[in-house]
Amino acid sequence: MARKITFGIVLPTRGVLFSGSDPRKDVIELSKLTEEYGYDGVWAGDSILAKPRLDSIAVLSAVAGATSRLKLGTSCFASFPLRHPILLGYQWATLDQLSGGRTILVICQGTPTQHGPIYRNEYDAFGISPKEKVERIEEGIEIIRKIWSEDGVSYDGKIFKFSHVTVQPKPKQKDCPIWIASNPRSTGELEGPPGKIEVNFDRVGKYADGWMTTMVTPEEYAEDLEKVLSYVVKYGKDKSKFKASLYYNVNMDEDKKKASDESADFLLKYYREDPSGILDKWVAFGNQNDVTKKLEAFVQAGVQDFNIRFVAWDQIAQLKKFSNEVLPSFT
Repeated sequence: MARKITFGIVLPTRGVLFSGSDPRKDVIELSKLTEEYGYDGVWAGDSILAKPRLDSIAVLSAVAGATSRLKLGTSCFASFPLRHPILLGYQWATLDQLSGGRTILVICQGTPTQHGPIYRNEYDAFGISPKEKVERIEEGIEIIRKIWSEDGVSYDGKIFKFSHVTVQPKPKQKDCPIWIASNPRSTGELEGPPGKIEVNFDRVGKYADGWMTTMVTPEEYAEDLEKVLSYVVKYGKDKSKFKASLYYNVNMDEDKKKASDESADFLLKYYREDPSGILDKWVAFGNQNDVTKKLEAFVQAGVQDFNIRFVAWDQIAQLKKFSNEVLPSFT
């Protein structure tokens, strides 16, 4: 039997800063509507200084109180290497308790710091070297899993060292899921240069319960997922329980050019870089048929979970249109 395709909506926690919209509408009300339409979850991006936005843990805590069923995840937790894992583990366990065990912690490295001074400045401000990203991510995941399941934890790593630490509360979920988000075809401190990315697939297989990626073609996704799953098996995990996710952008309009133009405008303000070269690869824009065809191609490539971000100024209108015209094709 084919596995159910799950859908979540990425909340515009950065978009609200430059759109002028009310975050209570585009975060809380959007989340409530997402639950009413039968989606599986909502997702909040994360960045402290490089791409400012509403804090992801605070946002998901507010959404937890406004909903009862939705999974609550990060897409993705880019500031993970900047946060101490004991404090983050404590905060996330509290969120999992308050939400009734609905969280998914998705960790990533964020944009490589060589892509611009705004990304390097974030690390400089915290007094952390970007060269430590790998160790901070791997050690951080190990520490969080330990403090979530054990008392009196001691750890002696390259970055973190401590003795006899007990964190309460533990998460409500016995095995609170941790995924890794990565785009292993890109150049960055974690991934390494193109063509030398096996270590990235190995890291996902070793440390994660699921994998999220973006900015790939369906053919690239299928190829990369096959590699990820080979490492899941290498580390003795059940690949049937491993979640394969895609972060993908959508703008629906009967006028395809209008949808394309608005997508480009949104992404330019979001990333402060011209997105024209990647627009067709990263965004499903146009009418019902245009969007459905692109998503179907990714399902055939192995995607089990979609995190849909509306690259548009009217988030609620996009949610309603997508829910009525596209979502029924996948349920």
